[in-house]
Amino acid sequence: MSSLKSYLLLGFLLLSGALFAQDEAKVVQLSGQIADERGVTPLYTNVSVKGTSRGTVCRIDGFYSLPVRENEVVIFSRIGFINQEYQVPNNVDGTLISKDIILKKDTLFLPEAVIAPWPDRDFFEIEFLALEVDNYLEDIAYENLSPAKLEILKQVLPVDGTEVSRVELQKTAQAYYSAGQFRPQNIFNPLSWKKFIEAIRRGDYKKKK
Repeated sequence: MSSLKSYLLLGFLLLSGALFAQDEAKVVQLSGQIADERGVTPLYTNVSVKGTSRGTVCRIDGFYSLPVRENEVVIFSRIGFINQEYQVPNNVDGTLISKDIILKKDTLFLPEAVIAPWPDRDFFEIEFLALEVDNYLEDIAYENLSPAKLEILKQVLPVDGTEVSRVELQKTAQAYYSAGQFRPQNIFNPLSWKKFIEAIRRGDYKKKK
């Protein structure tokens, strides 16, 4: 029993030492540039620490910077390129590491597609006229583009970034247009009165049940 306790105590000490050593791992700042094989075109790349949820993305000029611990593995990934790994060295002199990364293009092999021509033009016409077209999708398209459906979508769909930007730019342009003078009032605008009268005739201002 005493030997078992000794082994358990030894294992606990070793585990505590390993965890303490891991927590005491030195943190350094890893930074550099990411480019293609020619070394002149910067690549917008994902940078992540293997086995963790820590990571970042490089800037548009290919520069990246990420705090990492010694002995950690950093993965550089981008669609269309081969992933590259870099292991942070141990006993780093200082707190900064500069590492430039060159990513190589990944070759994708797609399955072979064989395209055969029609025997002749008359045969193509016969086959084309014999096609059975299903109207189910066409009916769905007409239903989704109906005025009633579009009106419902206009009321419930949130505005997107493009629409918000357009409205803000219009406000800014209008403010610059009338800068240094009284802003024009639509109460004296005949077109605004025309739109107002048309809205009354349509019943836009009637109380909806």
